[in-house]
This record gives sequence, C-alpha cells and structure tokens, in this order.
Amino acid sequence: MNTPRQTLKSGDKRPSSLGPTATTMRAISLILFIAILPALLIATPAAGTPPAALAHYREHPSFYRFATPADLPSGLVWETNNTDPEFASPQAKRGGLIRFSIPTYPPALRRVGPNANHAFRSYLYDAYMIPLALPHPNTDRPIPGTATHWAISPDRKTVYYKLNPSVRFTNGDPVNADDYLYTFYFHRSPHLQAAWYNDFYSTEFAGITKFDDYTIAISLPDERPDPIYNTAIEPTPRKFFGNLTPDFPMRYQNTPFPTVGPYLATPEKIVHQQSITLDRLRDWWGDNFRYYRNRFNASQISYRVVRDPDKAFQMFLIGDLDFMEIRVPKFWYSLNDKPACQQGYIEKHTFHYDRPVPTWGLFINSIKPGLDKPDIRLGIQHATDWQRVISTFFRDDYTRLNQYSEGFGKYTNPAIRARPYDPAAAMRYFAAAGYTHRANDGILLNPRTGQRLSFQLTSRDTDIRKALPTLIDSAKKAGLEFRPEVLETTTFFKKTQEKKHDIALTAWQVVNKFPTYWEGFHMDNAIVTQPDGTIAPKRQTNNITSTRDPALSALIDKCRAATTEEAVQKLGYEIQQRIHDDAAFVPGYKVSTYRIASWRWMRYAPGFGVKNSDDIFETGTFWIDEDIKRETLSKRQAGQALPPVIRIHDQYRLSGQ
Repeated sequence: MNTPRQTLKSGDKRPSSLGPTATTMRAISLILFIAILPALLIATPAAGTPPAALAHYREHPSFYRFATPADLPSGLVWETNNTDPEFASPQAKRGGLIRFSIPTYPPALRRVGPNANHAFRSYLYDAYMIPLALPHPNTDRPIPGTATHWAISPDRKTVYYKLNPSVRFTNGDPVNADDYLYTFYFHRSPHLQAAWYNDFYSTEFAGITKFDDYTIAISLPDERPDPIYNTAIEPTPRKFFGNLTPDFPMRYQNTPFPTVGPYLATPEKIVHQQSITLDRLRDWWGDNFRYYRNRFNASQISYRVVRDPDKAFQMFLIGDLDFMEIRVPKFWYSLNDKPACQQGYIEKHTFHYDRPVPTWGLFINSIKPGLDKPDIRLGIQHATDWQRVISTFFRDDYTRLNQYSEGFGKYTNPAIRARPYDPAAAMRYFAAAGYTHRANDGILLNPRTGQRLSFQLTSRDTDIRKALPTLIDSAKKAGLEFRPEVLETTTFFKKTQEKKHDIALTAWQVVNKFPTYWEGFHMDNAIVTQPDGTIAPKRQTNNITSTRDPALSALIDKCRAATTEEAVQKLGYEIQQRIHDDAAFVPGYKVSTYRIASWRWMRYAPGFGVKNSDDIFETGTFWIDEDIKRETLSKRQAGQALPPVIRIHDQYRLSGQ
C-alpha cells in the first residue's frame, strides 16, 4: 500500500520531529561553505605547468608552498619606489638600426649550461633579465622590476612581492607566479649541466610561496644584509621550456631564450658565425612604467662578427658601424688624427663609473704539475711586470689591481696590496721550489729533475694579446718562461672552463652588490673524485684556478650564510687574505671608465651613463636620431666640418683616478 505524500499548504507547519527546515539547511550549508572556502581558494599550480615541474613541487612540499591571500601576514608594510629620478631621456627617439661589432660568434645561444658563460650573453640576456626588484643605478635604492611592491618580514628572512600583471615574455606569454616557481625547478635541474645555478637555487633559498597568480613570497635560510637583493629573482618561461630532459644543452644550443626585456632574437635574424640581430618589441610592457620608458630605443641592434680588431676599427671609421666601445689606447688616441673625428662626424665620450671592477689578471691553474707548488705561484706573482704593461700598452690610463675583490667599498680589504715586480724575490721563491740553475737562454732549471721553469700563458685573440710580449720579457728576467698561446675567444673560454690551461690572461665581469667567492674559489668547483679514488679537475665551473683549500671553502660557506653586513665584511677580509696568500690569482690592472666613440647621430641621455654600470648597453639610454644622421652624411659628402666633440663625463669619478 502506498503511503500518500504529505504536502504543506499555506499556513501549515511541519512538525519539529521531522527535522530542520529547508531554510535551516541552507544556512548550515552556507556556514559549511564559508568554513571550507579558504581551502577551496588555496593557490595551486596554474594550467600549463609542465608535469615534471609539478612532480618536483610535490617532492619538495616544504620548499614549494601554496596558500591563500588570507594567509598573508597581518601588518605587512608594502613598499614601492616611484620617486627616484628617471635616468633615461624624454627626448629619446624610437626607431632605427644600430650596427655594432663583436669579436667572435657565441659558442652557445643558451643562457645557461656548457659554454654559455661568454661575453655575448650580456647583449642577449643579462641586460634584459629584469628581476622582481633591482637597485636604482644611481641611488642604489630598490625600484620595481617585474614586481610593483614588496614587503619584508620582521625577521628579514622573507620578502613578499606583488607582481606586475602587465609583464610579458618576449614570446608573448604572460608572466605570473608560476613562472617564479618554475625558476627554481629550472635552475635546480641537473639537466642544465650548470653546477653554479644548481647550487645557488638549492642552497641560497628556503622556499617560495604562491598566494595567488600575482602574489608570492620568497624565503631565505637565514637573515641577509639585503633581503630584497637576495630574493629578487627573475621569471623563467615555463610554457616555453616545459619538461626538462637530459638533452637540454643540445636542444637549446642555438635557441635564444625568451626574456622579459624589449628585444627578441628570431631564428631568421641569426646568421651562424656571422651576425645576430635583435628586434625590438612594438608593445613592450616596460614602455608604460617609470624606470623603463624612453629606454632601449633602437628598432634593431645588429651584432656583426668581426674577428680582427683593426678591421672593426676601419669599418667604424668609414661608417659601417655606428659606434664602438674602445678599451685599447692605440685606437682611442689615434682617433684624434682621423678626419672623421677632427671634422666632428665622430664623437668621443669617456665615462667614469663607480662599481666593482673586472678582475683582469693571470689565473694560475694550481692543479697542474709545478703550479701546484705555492712557491712557484708566489714567484710568478713577482715575475710579472704589470706596471710596465700599464705604462706602455695602456699609456698609464689604467692602474694596478691589488686583489680579486676590488671596488666593493667597505667590503674590500684595504690591507691587501698586489706584490710588486721583483725578479730577485721571484728567483728566491723559485729556488725554494728547486729551480736553482739557469739554462743558456736564461730560464731556470731544476737540476735534480732537469725540468725547465716553463708554463703556457694563454690569452684571447683580442687586443690584450699584445700585452703578452711585455709579460714574457719581464718573466724571463726572473728565469721564468711564458710560452704564449693566443686563442679565438670561444676556444679560449672552452679551454679554461675545461681546466686545460696552465695560466690564463683574462677577467670576470663583476655584477654583484657584495663580493662573491663560491664560484671562483670553493673546492666544490675545483675537483671531483673519480671511481678509482683519484681526483680530477671539475669541468665547466668558474674556479679556473682550481683552488681547493678546505679552510678557505669553510670561510666561504660561513660568508654565504652571514646575516649582517658586519659579518660579510669580516669574513670577506679573511677570505680575501687567504686568496691573496694562496697566490693563484695575479692581479693585473683595473679600469673604472669606458670609452665610446660614435657617429654623431648616436645620442645619449643627460650625463651619458649611470653610476652603477660599465656597459652602455646595460641601461639602453641611447638612441639614433635619423634627422642628425641625414644632416651628418650630407655635410660629410659636401666636406663641411662640424665642431669636434671630445667629452669626459666624470660626475661619478672616484678619488685618485
């Protein structure tokens, strides 16, 4: 028998014994929904995140964290900086092609991995890899990068960032929080074959938190003197790379990476071993923001490979190149006698900057037989006459470098001075190492072994090679033979990165706010233990002196974990002294200027350059004025001279220089 359905009529009441009313049920449901809403709103990896990255996040849940905006700590003080002066010119004109020469074609177009640490990388990537925040190049205060605001936790171990939703990669993909999570997956991957990046992104950070698509936090293992500087990483395009695989180096060998900058290298504008041309984005996101507008103005920049410096100079003089950065005095001073300069078509600019200087000198591979003896390295220190190189080859335009970490202000140990040229002192050290007899040609011999005191001195085939005869001659007076080897730049870098050199004449460009030591002097980057228990040089690292001092490495580890500026300074002084005592780096020369010669249609912002930059490309505050170009070419054809322009911009000149 069927039970009739009960219905309610208007005015009827359901007996309470039958349960809660529908209204009550809806209220309960709403309460429950509100209670679980935070869980539903917890940020998760976005669609398009590669499966391998997702698996990596799951494997490291304490490092990759997902939260809600409600989880942001209360009381955060969000800061930005929209008041520091702009350093570009509102008079800048957009458009035109700039032609520049490079001495060699890059060995790889990848930004990371084997053979990626080359000079052209700064033109292709470094100038355009904009981090979350960065120091203003004149005031040193933080300014927005790819983030608009930041907030520092009370313990100074975490920095919170609000991302700029306008930022795009050069391939058009939008940038959001997931591209910063992917940065860690990317740089920690062994498939890169990039030990420095693997270590840095694994040890220098404690984690990253995604609160929503445009809010993240990056944490440090310990307090740092400048947490913004230490956490302001760059995004990495997750959709472009996808899952990383062991063939990464070969897959991307000749493939430029997308950046968040204004220029893009497309395959059709790359002519292998001949030229690379960058095209400017027409709608670059940075054009709408204070510190990026009026910058990077050329529509195209063409980098043409010209291996002979003299040929490049001649191409510039006839107008086939628009400007040159000239570091060799021979070219710089000879310009004064050239008609194009005398008649005002070519202008000369010397700019004094204030930043740490490149580390020009001799890098002694201390794992090589003979060079593993401290007395030999100390003798080499006194057997190289750098002052003679400075006075003759550089015409006293430069000064002697005293140590590896120079130009960092209070973080540079002022007590360390370069050892002077002193053949007698050099020979005393060589004698202590067993080299006591001179051969007929003046080179010292070890009478017990018959070994000559002879090492190969390797240089790039740039103009610095012309300093070799002076170094060879001065060394011979101390009984030391330098056998010169001049290599094409790409080959030179490959040889030194593989640790196959004896002594290399070269320099590292310095871009850090604080001195860094791990990549150049930590034993982790010097040797590897092979299956049979023997050691071998560790390839593809920047420790090209093969320094492997356990006590020095321990100091470096402590300095990396230092939480105060005072600790960084104190430990740095000890590290610098130990590097000096080890004597595997022979300080050469230092320069705190750059010199630009350009046709007068190249125009520059007021002041010409910025305080913290030794490269005119880095800030992109120049442009081409097509009207002035037409005027200049017309006057040149008619033989009409213009007033010559030779300017020195010394507003940031350091005392004593």
